[in-house]
Amino acid sequence: MKEILQNIDWSQVIYTVWTVVLLPVLTYVGTQINQYEKSKKIDKYTEILHKCVVAAVKDVYECIVKDVKGTESWTAEKKNEVREIAKNKTLYALPNAAYRILTTANKNFDEYLDSLIGTALYDLKNKK
Repeated sequence: MKEILQNIDWSQVIYTVWTVVLLPVLTYVGTQINQYEKSKKIDKYTEILHKCVVAAVKDVYECIVKDVKGTESWTAEKKNEVREIAKNKTLYALPNAAYRILTTANKNFDEYLDSLIGTALYDLKNKK
């Protein structure tokens, strides 16, 4: 037994353990940590987006919709125009980094933004 232990190339054993066991485990852990950080960043930027949408919808409602709603001018075309104004206000208020990350994470970002605007408008209407 003593002879076997003396003849083992310990540097080769350590290298093998490193490449077969430790390196894959460390790579997996690193990948999981990276994905967790990305998800936390997306959550943070989604919250910022939601706040921007609520503020834009409230602003557009107070400045434009209140005066036009219930008149002959309140047409489907005007509703679409107001929705586009709310979208643009939201996008201008959103930081560039948040916009890049959210559009990368969500391929249908425009549809997502439309749904958020609709939800914020519904909440604003039912809050009163």
